[in-house]
Amino acid sequence: MRPKSLLAGLLLITLATPLAAQERGWLDSGKQWVQQFWSDDSGQWLGRINGAVSNHNYKGVLVFVQGDNINTLAIEHRMDNGVENLRMRTLSGMPRELVKKGGKIQRGSSEDSAQSFPASASGQITFSHFASAEGNKWYKIRLAEKARVAGRSTQVVEIKAEDAWRYSYRLWLDTETGLPLKVITLDERGFAVEQFMFTQIEITPVPGKGKAPKRRLPPPLKSPFKEVKGFQVIASESRAGSTQYLFSDGLSSISLYVEPSKLKEKAQMHRDGVNGLMLGDGNIRYVAMGKVPVATLEKILAQTQR
Repeated sequence: MRPKSLLAGLLLITLATPLAAQERGWLDSGKQWVQQFWSDDSGQWLGRINGAVSNHNYKGVLVFVQGDNINTLAIEHRMDNGVENLRMRTLSGMPRELVKKGGKIQRGSSEDSAQSFPASASGQITFSHFASAEGNKWYKIRLAEKARVAGRSTQVVEIKAEDAWRYSYRLWLDTETGLPLKVITLDERGFAVEQFMFTQIEITPVPGKGKAPKRRLPPPLKSPFKEVKGFQVIASESRAGSTQYLFSDGLSSISLYVEPSKLKEKAQMHRDGVNGLMLGDGNIRYVAMGKVPVATLEKILAQTQR
C-alpha cells in the first residue's frame, strides 16, 4: 500500500464519524468557494485590459497571421497626456505604416499614400472591445491555463460564443500588467481564423499616476433580426443613393450596404479574416461583411430582403 493510501486509511479508522462528516462538509464548502473565485476572476482579468493600455507604454515586434498570410509588424504605443498614440509598420512585404492618434487613423506607405493597412490588425491592437466582453450574454468567459509569451508570464482567458452566429476568442494576458500579448480568433468550428502574438515586447508604466478608464457594461441589445440575435444597429450613413448600416453585439460587428442595382448577382469573398456576401435581386444590391461565420451573413441577407 502506498504511503498516502495508508495514511488515508488510518485517518478514516481513528476519526469519529461526526468529525469525518464535518471534515467532508468543510472540504465541499472549500471547493465551492474556490470554484466561485475562479469563475469571478475571469471578469477581473478582462477588466484590467483598458487600464493596461492607458497606464502603460509598450513597443515590440508582433506576428500577425491570417490563413496563409504572415505579417511581421513593429508596434509602438504610448500615452501622451491621456491621448493614445499607436504606430504600426510592416517589417515584411511591402512597406506600410499606420499611425493612430486619439480616435484618428492615418494609413500610408513609402510607395503609395493610399495603400491600405490591414484594418483587422489595427482593430485588434486597440484591445478595448475585449474588455467589454464581461457581462455580454452572447459570450461565456472562463480562465484557462497559464503560459509564456515573449518571455513573459500570461493568463489565458477564453471568450466563447454561446451560439454559432459569432466567433470566439482566446486571450493571453500579461500577468503583471493585464496587457494582451496574444489573441486567437476562432470560427464556429473552433479553427483559428486569425491570430497575433508579440515575439518581443518592452512595457513601461506611463509617467505620473494613471487612472484606468471606468468600465461600462454594454446595454442589453435588441436585434432587428429574428434568428441572428444580439446584433443591434449602432450607426448608419447614407451617401449617393446607398446606405451603410453597422451592427454590433458588443464584441463582433457586421457592415451591411444597401444600394440600387439592376443586376441579379451573387458572390462570396474572404479576406483578412473577414467574410463577405453580395446579393443583387435586380432592384437592390445587398452586401454584408464582418468577422463572423458565413451562415450569419446569409441569414442576415435573407431576413433583410423580406
